[in-house]
Amino acid sequence: MKKRVSIGLLLASVGALALIAAGCGGGSKSSSSGGGGGGGGKVTALPASSCAPVQFKGSGDADTLIASDLPMQGGSRTQTVQMTKAIAYVLNQQGWKAGSHNVAYQACDDSTAQLGKWDPDKCSANAHAYASNKQLLGVIGTFNSGCAAIEIPVANQAPGGGLAMLSPANTYGCLTEPCAGDEPEKYYPSGTRNYARVAPSDPNQGAVDAAFLKSKGVKRVSVLNDKEAYGLGVAKNFAGAAKAAGMTVTGFSAYDPKQANFQALFTRIKQQNPDAVFIGGLIDENSGQLINDKVAVLGDNSKVLLMLPDGFTTDAIFDRSQGGTPEASGAYFTVAGVGIDQYKGAALKFINGFKSQLNGKPVDPYAILAAQAAQVMLDAIKNSDGTRADVIKKMYATKVNDGLIGSFSFNKNGDLSGAKGAAVLFTVYTGKNHLVTVKTTAPDPTLVAAARKEASG
Repeated sequence: MKKRVSIGLLLASVGALALIAAGCGGGSKSSSSGGGGGGGGKVTALPASSCAPVQFKGSGDADTLIASDLPMQGGSRTQTVQMTKAIAYVLNQQGWKAGSHNVAYQACDDSTAQLGKWDPDKCSANAHAYASNKQLLGVIGTFNSGCAAIEIPVANQAPGGGLAMLSPANTYGCLTEPCAGDEPEKYYPSGTRNYARVAPSDPNQGAVDAAFLKSKGVKRVSVLNDKEAYGLGVAKNFAGAAKAAGMTVTGFSAYDPKQANFQALFTRIKQQNPDAVFIGGLIDENSGQLINDKVAVLGDNSKVLLMLPDGFTTDAIFDRSQGGTPEASGAYFTVAGVGIDQYKGAALKFINGFKSQLNGKPVDPYAILAAQAAQVMLDAIKNSDGTRADVIKKMYATKVNDGLIGSFSFNKNGDLSGAKGAAVLFTVYTGKNHLVTVKTTAPDPTLVAAARKEASG
C-alpha cells in the first residue's frame, strides 16, 4: 500500500499524527470511521505497517472487524485493488452489518516493495497480528497460496478457537487436499479446519489447461515451475493431466525468477522440440523477461504455444510497466469462472453496480470471487454467536444458491462442493493488449483425477 505521508508542524503535527494513529492502529485501542455514518470506536485497528485505515460507513459504532490479506504491490495490484473495492462494495450494500454486528473492514497488504509480490515475513507478521486482535472475526485471503501456507497455521491456533480464513484466489491443491508428506495436516495443528476457498483448486485448472492444449493439436509440452507452492503445484497438476490426455511431457524444469535472463533455459527446452510450454508461476516473478526469452528462443506464441495459469491472468501481463510484456500476445491463460460478459443473475447485477467504482476499467474476474467471499464471510458472522469458533462452523455450513459464482457449499476440507454454475467452470483467454475470452469449460473428471494423483505422488 502507499505509505502515509506525515504532516509535520510542531503542535499541529502532534494532533494530526495522533488522529492517524487512532485511524490506523498506531497504538490506540479504538479506531475512527473511514467516513459516512458513525465511528468505529469499538474496534481495535490492525497495524498501519500492513493495513489501510479502518473503513466503516454504517450507523452507530463498529463492534466487529474483518480484513482482507492481499498483495497490494507488484503485478497483481491491478487485480487486488479491485478486490478490496469489491469487498467494501458488498459491505456497503449490506449496510456494513452482519446480523446484529456492525462490521468494519481493513485492507491489509502481504507484499513488499522490495520483492514486488507477497513476502513470507510480511505474511507471518500479518497472521500474528490477525490472531491477536480478538475483534477480528474473519480474514478474506490470501491471494497467493505460498502466503496462505504461512498464515493458515497461525490463524488455526488463534485465541477463541481459531480464526476463519476464506480465500477468493488460492488454488494450490495441497492446502486442503491429501498430498504427499504432511500436507495438508501441517496447516491445521489444532486438528480442526479453519480455512476454505471459493476458488476451485489447481487439479481442476491443470485438467482444463491440458484438455485445451490437446484440442489445439499439442502432442509435446515442456513444463516449467518457479519452485513455489502454487507454481510447482499447478505445474505438477498440469503435467499429470497432460500425460493422461495423451501428451508427452518433454521436460519438467524449475527456474529462478531472479535470473537476469532465461535464454539458456529456453535453449535447453528448444532441444526437446515441444509444441507448447506451460509455466507455473506468477506475473510478479520477472515474467516479462521470462516471456520475452521464450519468444526470442522458441518463436512467437503461435509457433510454440504458451499456456499460463491464473497466476498470470490479468491485463497487466501485456504491460511492461506492470511487470508484463507485449510478447505475451497470443498466449493462452486460464482463470476460474466465466467470462465477464457471460455472468447472469446476481453476478450481473453486482458487475453493473460495481462498474461505478472503477472509472471505466473492466471488472476483473477476481473482484467477483472477492465479493462472493465477502458475502459468505458476512453470512457466517451473521449466523454465528459472535465467537471466532462459531464463525468457522457457520462458514463451513455455508449453502449458497444462485450466488455470484453460482450455487455451492463447502466439503469437510473447505473446498467447493455440489457446485453449479460459474463455480465449476474455467475460462480460457488470449489477447494482445487485454484478455479476450476464447472458451469457457468444465474440467474433465478423469483428467482432474490424474492431475491430483501427480501432486500426491
